Amino acid sequence: MPCNILMCADGLPGLAEPARPETLRALSPSWAADVAALGPLEEIENPVALGRCLVPVDRPDDGAPRVVVTGRCGSTMDVARRLVEAGALRPWDAVLAPEQTAGRGQLRRAWVSRPGNLHVTLVCPEATGLWNDLRPLVFGWLFAGALQALGPAVRVKWPNDLLCDDRKIAGMLVEERPGCVLTGIGVNLAYAPEPEEMRADFKVAAGKFSPRDPNIGPLGLWRTLVNQIETSYASLFDVHSPNEFLTMFRSRMAWAGRRVLVREGVNVLYEAIVEGVSAEGALVLNRTGQSIELLAGDVIPV
Repeated sequence: MPCNILMCADGLPGLAEPARPETLRALSPSWAADVAALGPLEEIENPVALGRCLVPVDRPDDGAPRVVVTGRCGSTMDVARRLVEAGALRPWDAVLAPEQTAGRGQLRRAWVSRPGNLHVTLVCPEATGLWNDLRPLVFGWLFAGALQALGPAVRVKWPNDLLCDDRKIAGMLVEERPGCVLTGIGVNLAYAPEPEEMRADFKVAAGKFSPRDPNIGPLGLWRTLVNQIETSYASLFDVHSPNEFLTMFRSRMAWAGRRVLVREGVNVLYEAIVEGVSAEGALVLNRTGQSIELLAGDVIPV
């Protein structure tokens, strides 16, 4: 199913700058290609929280997922939360911005957000029981598969960072808010942070995702990803049990069987071997011959 694109021509006061074709085209060649792919645009007055929007003349019906495109913002997570509260976003709708000034990843670490990369927040559909607990793993697994279909092999670094050749090309952040669950996704499409731009301690080197189509931009990438993810998500729930999903997740895990350095909290460091994930989604490690479960923490290869 195609997406409905809504470009916030006047911005969102206090949240995001305006998004207009001329400003987006000037950001990067990939954004210029994305804007050109939209074709002719027309202005509409959206009655729910978005103000004046530009939309493609040739657009699908309103049942398609919406992608609200803003200009530079603090964080797409914060914009999406406000729009959900205002009733402007539904499950599978998303907020996409070319730049973020306060993007964040796991443990509220800063996320470098440059034009040409993908910065987007997805409003997640409902999930119940164990599926809800496994949501970070589910979306990590789904996005890894969707990206791999477009380019090189992608592995999941527990719980949901995405790697190509042991370099982090994408990160995800799942946050539960009143009335919704949001998943923020950042993909290094045009630019990977240099080592000096990243935190000095525990980290995995950054890399870029290189799709087979070198002309695909952030908006084009998201339109492809969200449609594939929505289809795969429904199929996963209809066909597989949580235990079957965990078996599939283990097959796409990074560093399975390898020795890693583990950090729990600030000062607890030790070496262990990655064994897999538990029935509850914890990382299972072998430490000096004993299996342990990591519920919160981080790992890097030794």
